[in-house]
Amino acid sequence: MLAANIPKPGSLLISDPFLQDPNFSRTVVLICEHQPAGSFGLVLSQPMNLLLSDIVPAAPDLQLPVLCGGPVANDTLHFIHRKPDLLQDSIRIKGDIAWNGDFFQIIQYLQSGKMEESDILFFLGYSGWGEGQLMQELQEKTWITAEITNELLFKTAPTKRWQNALLALGGEYAEMVNYPINPQLN
Repeated sequence: MLAANIPKPGSLLISDPFLQDPNFSRTVVLICEHQPAGSFGLVLSQPMNLLLSDIVPAAPDLQLPVLCGGPVANDTLHFIHRKPDLLQDSIRIKGDIAWNGDFFQIIQYLQSGKMEESDILFFLGYSGWGEGQLMQELQEKTWITAEITNELLFKTAPTKRWQNALLALGGEYAEMVNYPINPQLN
């Protein structure tokens, strides 16, 4: 089901198949925060060649993949998880999906087995929009909106999220997965 055109936490932004911006071509972004002054989101579909243990020396045993959250502040670590009642300072996005929280608790819970690796995703950087910028992009049809699901977030490979998000919408959106990246080369 399509989300309203006003993004809210838990909304997905699915890039138009012809979007040429290399930061967002064939991506899915989870909106974590949307305010009049701007929006904050995390790209769900861009794996990096990094593990959490590569960037957090205190956790050499945590071999969890890290995704590129977006082109902004790519020296910052963010995480999405489904344990908002377990982690202090979590910001609930939608249902049991939460953003950030006490990082030291996360490490402790992952190392002790209190939290499963399948309950969390890590990101370097984020995607941000200034005042009115995201709404303008939505009016220009740069993004297709939908609602996040646990299935897409925690059970779908990052490289399949764009395709699966469109397939879940069905109809004309499902057809978009077969569109060429550059129609002029077709």
